[in-house]
Amino acid sequence: MLRKVAVINQKGGVGKTTTTANLGYMLAKKGYKVTLIDLDPQGSLTISLGVNWQEHLGIEDLLLHEDKLENVIVETRKNLRLIPCGNNLGQAEHIDKDSSSSIAKKLKTVLNQLNDDDFILIDCPPSSGFLIVCALYAIDEVLIPISGDYLTLHGLSHLLGTLKGFEKRLKHDIKKWFVVTRFHPRRRLAQDVKDKLISCFPDQVLKTSIRETTAVAESPSFGLTVYEYQKKGNGVQDYRDLAEDFCIGRTC
Repeated sequence: MLRKVAVINQKGGVGKTTTTANLGYMLAKKGYKVTLIDLDPQGSLTISLGVNWQEHLGIEDLLLHEDKLENVIVETRKNLRLIPCGNNLGQAEHIDKDSSSSIAKKLKTVLNQLNDDDFILIDCPPSSGFLIVCALYAIDEVLIPISGDYLTLHGLSHLLGTLKGFEKRLKHDIKKWFVVTRFHPRRRLAQDVKDKLISCFPDQVLKTSIRETTAVAESPSFGLTVYEYQKKGNGVQDYRDLAEDFCIGRTC
């Protein structure tokens, strides 16, 4: 069954895009058909996968300009496709209210056209604007990366409030998963944050934490996943294990 997932966090720098790219890649390596959608106007996911966003149409062309999916989607790796951000996705944040519901429905239609896939992962912008609303309207699950520091944990309450209000308005429950990112196992603070998260959200924190490594940090600048950048290492093992966790719902 197709799983439609938004990767979200209103705080930047938590490894949201890195997790979208590497989790999607590892799922594809397991043989699943995966489509990634770059819904962030900054285009970080598109760049991380080595795609020149200036040379391709993007999700904006589907939502704003009535283009066709086959003209936009890019085959990036085996079993892994990308819908880039496009050149002017930020325009979607400024459309009038009368058009907003139509745009949200268009994104849902795009996802329904991908019904031969196993996973759709949407990399969302670090904000609470209209694009986030579109994503939440179209998906059934969210994956929330939480870096091992208290500021990220503190900001989580605002994000969960946004999700709760959205679920109430649409009468639509969204499955929530959490993944600890940028994790330093030897730091007491990082472990305390992880323990707090587990205590607040039992059975929702995925078992594998993503350790902060040089390879994970450097690989996006080369347009590569961490596996392509470095075949072995903690980052490779962590994202491989996270893919397994996410498939079977294995939590702490």
